Amino acid sequence: MTYDAVEVKLQMITVYTDASGEPNNIYGYCISETSEERFIRSKFTLDSIEAEFMAIIEALNSEAVRNSKQTIIYSDSESIVDLIKGRIHKPKGGVVRLLIIQILNIVDNMESKPSFAWIPRERNLAGILIEDEVPKKINKNMLYKESLLR
Repeated sequence: MTYDAVEVKLQMITVYTDASGEPNNIYGYCISETSEERFIRSKFTLDSIEAEFMAIIEALNSEAVRNSKQTIIYSDSESIVDLIKGRIHKPKGGVVRLLIIQILNIVDNMESKPSFAWIPRERNLAGILIEDEVPKKINKNMLYKESLLR
C-alpha cells in the first residue's frame, strides 16, 4: 500500500501545547509533523489553567488534528491532563469546568479520538517556543527538535 505525502503526514501527529497566563495571556500549540504552530495572545486575562485549556482547544480545532488518524497531545501540566482523562472528578471553578466540557465535546465529535499525555516541561516544544514567543517570534527550525523529543 502506498500513500501520498499528505496522507503520510496525517497518519500520526504529535501536538505540543502550552500557555502562559497573566500577565502574558498567551497560549498555543505546535505540530511536529506539519511544522504548524499557532500562538494567540488573548485580550482577556487568563489564569494559567484557563490558558492551558485554551491551547488544547486551539489544537483540537486545527485541521491537522481533525484530519489525523492518530493524534497524541502533550501538555506539561499534569493536572490538566488528569482533568481531561477524568482522573480528577471535581474541577474547581465554573470556567474550568466549562472548558473541560468544551474539550470533551470536541473530542466526542471527532472520528479519531486523540490521546492526551503529560510531558516534562523541558521536553515540551510548545513550552520552549512560548518562552520565546512572549518577547518575540522565533524560527522553530533553529531548535534541535530531536533533543527535545527524547
